[in-house]
Amino acid sequence: MTQHSIDPVERSDPVRLVCLATLVSTHGLVRLAERYLPEFLSALGYGPIVVGSLVTLGLGIAVAATEYSSGPIGGDSTPLEARAVAVLSALIAAVGLLAWAGSPALDTLLGTPLSALGWLAIGVALLQAWHVRGPARGFWPVDTRVTSSPSTAADEDRDCSPTRAVGSDRRTPVVLGALGVVAAATFATTAVASADTVRTGFALVAATGAAVAVVGAVALGTVGDRSPLSGGGAASDDRAGGATSEADPSIAVVRSAVSRLPDRRRWAVIGDAVVRVAIAGISPFLILLVVDYRPIALSVGGLSLAPAAVFGLFVLVEAAGATLGAVAFPALASRVDRRALLAVGLAALSLLPMALVAAPANAAVVAALFGLLGCRTAIEPLRPTVGSSARASPVPGPRLPGEIRTAVRVAVVPAPLLGGLLYAIDPVVAFTVATTVGLLGVRELGRAFTSDRR
Repeated sequence: MTQHSIDPVERSDPVRLVCLATLVSTHGLVRLAERYLPEFLSALGYGPIVVGSLVTLGLGIAVAATEYSSGPIGGDSTPLEARAVAVLSALIAAVGLLAWAGSPALDTLLGTPLSALGWLAIGVALLQAWHVRGPARGFWPVDTRVTSSPSTAADEDRDCSPTRAVGSDRRTPVVLGALGVVAAATFATTAVASADTVRTGFALVAATGAAVAVVGAVALGTVGDRSPLSGGGAASDDRAGGATSEADPSIAVVRSAVSRLPDRRRWAVIGDAVVRVAIAGISPFLILLVVDYRPIALSVGGLSLAPAAVFGLFVLVEAAGATLGAVAFPALASRVDRRALLAVGLAALSLLPMALVAAPANAAVVAALFGLLGCRTAIEPLRPTVGSSARASPVPGPRLPGEIRTAVRVAVVPAPLLGGLLYAIDPVVAFTVATTVGLLGVRELGRAFTSDRR
């Protein structure tokens, strides 16, 4: 396996470090703004169906842009082209965040008839440029978008992802992404706690994210060949996974591709995909659960935090769990049977939605559950829908065809909307259905392991 290293002088280059810091910070602030968006919508008077619709809109645009992009995602472009695309994606993300921050007042300022919801939808669409083409698109969390790291030596040699610029360790994108989320969660907690309303706190987070994104774009455009993220975040992820404009997601083609898989591999892929859909369906509503449905406040000494501010701390704990899971994976994979690790991990992940609605409304208990949610990074390299190589997967086989990976991405798209419909009926119904669906996926995965023992 080819090892990639960095000259110590380059590693300590302050310009490169500033560029990396601003882009990681942008990544974190974008993620935190997305996590707080459902509560912002609730404050504006919109319900969970609207929340689910906007999240589904974003996922749909991201899938379409990824699968049908007419140009290279980054692997076949020149360094100048890749850098220009990265800079443009950061600037577009800044505009999207500003649209979110000013959505209640933009119609009055600009004389447009879009309403706050229309501007929020525009912001959602614009932010997909950051997720699809942005320089930090390979950073945690990416699991609902079903991206993967290259798993063969050839793929690694062609990799132009950020991890190649800061180290070859596969844990790097998780750690960098989690660091960005931790910093942003700390800022969001402070902003929401100090603001009079959630609307003000959200606007502050989004506006700050826009400002940092502009700084990141300028830094990325001026560092030239010293850029720490040259080539973009997950360029090889899409290429290695078969996400190209030639992939045909039609039902007949997908059915044919699935039928060609060995039974064990097919069961494993279907099971993991079902779990992904279940978790994607309730993820946007975690903030509504702990802020509106079961408000969880926190008092530490003389400091009292409202539920909306406490949610930022929950996200911080989730990011810490993600780092822990990524760091622990090599040791777990070498000491624990990988089939058991994957099955138990997916079962625990599927049970978390029910645990969140059944657990007492205690900040420490809920924080522990968020930490466990973050620890899903400990099983991410083993999940069959990532299309990992036979060396890593508990269910050996060749890399998944692009049509199947496309189908998994498409299947995740309507999950937030369906989750919103169920949440509108009753939050307990939504989270119970998520656990039930997830466990059905684990059962399907178990068929692959049972067949193997037979």
